Amino acid sequence: MITRSYVEPYIGQRVVVRTHDGVTHHGILHAINNNGMYLRPIRGQAGLAQGTADSSPQLLDHKGSEQGDIEQAWWPFFFLPWLAVAAFWPWGWWW
Repeated sequence: MITRSYVEPYIGQRVVVRTHDGVTHHGILHAINNNGMYLRPIRGQAGLAQGTADSSPQLLDHKGSEQGDIEQAWWPFFFLPWLAVAAFWPWGWWW
């Protein structure tokens, strides 16, 4: 018998569940309570993808170290005063 504490770390992950009847269910583990487990079913292809077999932990280690081509977006704030003028322009003509 699988206990609740064994299953809780898998919440939000893709799982395969086999019932006592032998039926297999594929889905994402949504919740666990005293009545059972709730799965969100996966429709369509079951996650087939190509890639290398080795893991790449370097992707997470260098996440914030390089600036790259990221720029701060200041230019939208230039349009906010003009947006306010455009929004109240018909109201000014009404007076």
